[in-house]
Amino acid sequence: MLCLAAPLHAGAQGEQMGLFNHLGLGVSAGTDGIGIDLAAPITEYAGLRAGVSFWPKLKLNKTASIKDNNPTVEDHVDIQAKPNIFDLKLLADFYPFRNPFHLTAGLFLGKEEVIQLTNTSMFIKNPALYGKLGITLGDQRIATDQEGYIHAHAKVNRLKPYLGIGYGRAVPKKSRVAVGFDLGVQFWGQPGVYAMTIDDWGNTSYHRFTPEQLDERDDKTIRDAVDVITKLKVFPVLNIRLTGRLF
Repeated sequence: MLCLAAPLHAGAQGEQMGLFNHLGLGVSAGTDGIGIDLAAPITEYAGLRAGVSFWPKLKLNKTASIKDNNPTVEDHVDIQAKPNIFDLKLLADFYPFRNPFHLTAGLFLGKEEVIQLTNTSMFIKNPALYGKLGITLGDQRIATDQEGYIHAHAKVNRLKPYLGIGYGRAVPKKSRVAVGFDLGVQFWGQPGVYAMTIDDWGNTSYHRFTPEQLDERDDKTIRDAVDVITKLKVFPVLNIRLTGRLF
């Protein structure tokens, strides 16, 4: 990482960093997705970054078993998970030694629903029962909509504080272009898996699933996913950044 962070020198003399007297453009890729930001120095010891980060629309497909002993319900259903991460970010970098090593604090503001889950195969054999039947998970039934699809979400706080360290200036000082990295954590609050459930009388409610509500009869893939998501209060961030000084 430190080798990658060495700046690509375009000139021998460094630039004096003052209050917004330079502007930098950065692009990054890492666990927080793809990022784009603009940056400006405040002093030799501090700078600001503002931008966006997002995950591409990747898709993960799994087949889950269904425990219902119901002739109108299939034994298996294909489920698709998609990331839904798009954040605005405002970060303050501090350079305590006037070199590229920095401490960073800031905020990410984005969507609550960071993962979306739905079925890609119909598990209810009779379309007349769409909206009335669903997948049993724990002691709850996840309801379908009128077209036979279930909708579940992994949710976190919209506002996510960030703390981290890194190497590389957001506005390169001794070159036009440089490479650096960031390592830190986003604080996600108390994540949860939510879905619309339906009772025996047809009443629906928005329900939060926890690992304690599930048992060995539930599909292992689903149990593991709920367990991991609900424990992910702190999300690790590691990215590599390419930065350039515009002026």
